Amino acid sequence: MSNFQLPQGFKPASGGPSGGNNGPSPEEREAAEARARQAEEMKRTMIAAMLEPAARERLSRISLTRPQLAAQVEDLLVRMGQQGQIRGQVTDEALKGLLEQVSNPPPNKNTTPAVSAGGRTKSLGGGITIQRKRDDSDSDEYDL
Repeated sequence: MSNFQLPQGFKPASGGPSGGNNGPSPEEREAAEARARQAEEMKRTMIAAMLEPAARERLSRISLTRPQLAAQVEDLLVRMGQQGQIRGQVTDEALKGLLEQVSNPPPNKNTTPAVSAGGRTKSLGGGITIQRKRDDSDSDEYDL
């Protein structure tokens, strides 16, 4: 083919037609895709068996508008099902509760409304902080 000789100590670059392989073989990729499809199908069957028809319909409508939220709820349902926390089918009301739980996680116990020393800064939670400006004429000593 080619009579080109590399200088001594150099190795041919990989990735060419006769070079090394940089990723998984096509068979390995196909097997990984098949496993992913199988896992997704198993997840869908599990969720379909856990939800009542009204709850299943609500989740499918949510997946059209907010796919990330629906995926989070589906993952939560699968985890709860695997841990045995779900007895029977999940009702529409229970699904609403899960949706609220996922979309509005409970605040940490450490985030109580805080007032700084001097009363100038107040945290209302949810990222809202009120900070009053300090005036030189303001003095706590002369409050009437």
